[in-house]
Amino acid sequence: MIRPIAALSIATTMLCGANPIAPAHAQVGAQSETASPRTNFKASPITAGFWQFSSNRNADGGAIAEACRDYVTFQFQDGYYFTLSMRKNSQHSGEPRLSAASVHEVGHCAFDRKTQAERCDVAVTDDSGATNNGFIDIRYSMDGGTLKMSIKAAITGGPNSGQTESFERFPVKCPDNIVHDLMTPRKQ
Repeated sequence: MIRPIAALSIATTMLCGANPIAPAHAQVGAQSETASPRTNFKASPITAGFWQFSSNRNADGGAIAEACRDYVTFQFQDGYYFTLSMRKNSQHSGEPRLSAASVHEVGHCAFDRKTQAERCDVAVTDDSGATNNGFIDIRYSMDGGTLKMSIKAAITGGPNSGQTESFERFPVKCPDNIVHDLMTPRKQ
């Protein structure tokens, strides 16, 4: 049972009024254009690996790589995950590196095969250091051959308690080489 990550960060970020996550562009779940929007997953379509959750349905590889350099969600096989926010240390630094990253979100998701939905408990830390706790409910469908997440988010604890939001995201796996590059120390 795996979980769809980064959408959680997006949900809480949107609810908290923080700077929106950079839109990542998705090219995941390529199936026939005639595929039914109904799904029949045996487990969450968000598998172990590195993920980005975009508000845009389609994008080229360059846009996907750029978005993955801003936020990367590390999804584990057991449904746990965390999202790193990559930030540049200064105007002279190159692409963001792990040394300039902060944990933006942690959570756990459980997929319900009968309803084809996933519920995630989440804790999101905003730029000011405040933490909001809550959950997101995710429904999966296909949109033009691309996996789509319809998300309902609610903050149940923290400074923004009581806020809710609904939105859609299109998950995409971040290329392993991009994530590896982010975690490799810069050569001096």
